[in-house]
Amino acid sequence: MKKLIIFLVLLLATVHGRSITMLGPNAKFSVLTCSPGPDLYSLFGHSAFRLQDTLGGKPVDIVFNYGVFDAFDDGFYVKFARGKLDYRLQAEYFDYFIEGYAQEGRGVWEQELDFTPLQKQRLFDLLQANVQEANCVYRYDFFMDNCSSRIRDMIIRAVAAEPTNSLGFRYVALDNLIAINEVRFNHPCNQGTTYRQAIQKYLDYQPWSDFGIDIALGQPCDRVIGDYGFMFLPDSLMRELESAELNGQPLCKPAKEVLTNKTNYTVEHLTSPFTLFTLWLVVHVWLFFRKKPSSVFLKVSQNMLLVTTGMVSLLVLFLWFLTDHTTTQQNWNLLWASPFNLIFVLRYKDWMRSLIWIQITSCVLVITGFLWMPQSLHPAALPLAAMLIITYVNIFRNSRNIDN
Repeated sequence: MKKLIIFLVLLLATVHGRSITMLGPNAKFSVLTCSPGPDLYSLFGHSAFRLQDTLGGKPVDIVFNYGVFDAFDDGFYVKFARGKLDYRLQAEYFDYFIEGYAQEGRGVWEQELDFTPLQKQRLFDLLQANVQEANCVYRYDFFMDNCSSRIRDMIIRAVAAEPTNSLGFRYVALDNLIAINEVRFNHPCNQGTTYRQAIQKYLDYQPWSDFGIDIALGQPCDRVIGDYGFMFLPDSLMRELESAELNGQPLCKPAKEVLTNKTNYTVEHLTSPFTLFTLWLVVHVWLFFRKKPSSVFLKVSQNMLLVTTGMVSLLVLFLWFLTDHTTTQQNWNLLWASPFNLIFVLRYKDWMRSLIWIQITSCVLVITGFLWMPQSLHPAALPLAAMLIITYVNIFRNSRNIDN
């Protein structure tokens, strides 16, 4: 019902002319920045616009939220995996928006935009058009087009020298926005930082999510972030806004704490992928040197390894070639996660000997080139690559014994 009331207010403002669509003299626009949450989709925080004003004689305190998606969609996970997940802009009451963050103990900060009445009106007109059903849906891209980057884009458009309605509400290339930008972003960024490095601090608290994301994301994520690119992260957007200037004046007022952050995340090193795979490596090495090549325990260990890494390779290939994701392409994890591992589990053939040496070479490359490869691999790939080398050697040794 709350969402319906907001929609009707905005609809009336559109239908009944400028006398209602004009913001009042005390209207305030601000940017809300929400701290990271425990779930993977909230791990990097969130950003949204807040509008406080009086529309149609009624006080309005609403949030324009670019982070809405339908988690109950029957094809949600399929769309997410294939890179076809659509997000939407939705207007909702501020109290309704903030309630969820209060329940989770997540912090919220507010930065009021120091806009002129004309700039506030422009931003409202853009958001009012964007929230309409024909314009509200956009194809989510984590690095280039998300809830945080959309805030940046709308601010740039609202203060541009000329109206930007012609740009529409689908994805607008960052270069086109930079060309019309009047805002001076002064926050010093770490030059040479890649997209993968920028998200790492958020993933340190979820080591298995970190491992999965490093497997899924390919070489494009190791590109260096360019101008304005850091603002795909809500925290980075907030820092940029703190020092941003418009016509020599601060773009926004100092940040105010709306909700205190009560979350406290810790890192579980003992159950991290690197720790567990290193322990597995120790057991694997012991079985290799202390047991016979045909030992049942060694076979179980190496078959588990081959099946696991083989299935990972199928996931990598799926994300690379069968989805719309651009950041999962050119994935160097295939050096250790090879689909041929599934073949080695089924049965060894003589013609596979050369293939085994290719796989050994690939895993050696992972270990020796870990620090200088074009793609940054997860540290857990090192014990996995070492175990695979031992497994390949044992398979080759067994084949020689059979021949003899």
